[in-house]
Amino acid sequence: MNDVDHALSEIADIRARLAASTRFLGIAPGVNALAALLSVVAAVMQSTCPEIFAPDLPHYVLVWAAVMIASMVIVSIEAVSRTRRMHGQMADAMLASALRQILPFYTAGFVVTLVILKFGSGSAWLLPGLWQILIGLLGFSALQSLPRAMIWVAGWYFLCGSVVLGLAGWNGGVSPWMMGLPLAFGQIAVAAVHIRNQERGDNG
Repeated sequence: MNDVDHALSEIADIRARLAASTRFLGIAPGVNALAALLSVVAAVMQSTCPEIFAPDLPHYVLVWAAVMIASMVIVSIEAVSRTRRMHGQMADAMLASALRQILPFYTAGFVVTLVILKFGSGSAWLLPGLWQILIGLLGFSALQSLPRAMIWVAGWYFLCGSVVLGLAGWNGGVSPWMMGLPLAFGQIAVAAVHIRNQERGDNG
């Protein structure tokens, strides 16, 4: 490696460390509110038309997997666009840092869901609680680049996931609101934290 390559490598490392410690501004509160609404709509649909949207446990799980994937796609598309506007030349480094943080948790959620649905569909009642715990752990792991108040949102998801696991195991089943309420309130809380953070930034 020549001096130029070495210098470029050091610059890339510095940018990566800076991105990891810089507050991420790519989250748009409005998109999180939309994701919350999507969760409520899904819960209402499953509650009012269970024969269509939740005829059995695997279908219940698939509906909520689709809701979370849709929410993730919506939030991600807006996050990429917003990050490029807000972070300028640091955008690529910020997005790479965010991807490194979220990818292990999304991969774990995907693998656990696939394995349970394929080899142990009778245990699919575990998934709503496990998903929420994973979201909570993701929030805790990303606190360095998020507003400090996000710790309460991460705690909310972790607590809800633990309670949902307990209730589902005790009752032997799940309800639409075991997913709908935690996701809706969680997404609204994320939006509220970022709105408050933006107001503080504008005032400061």
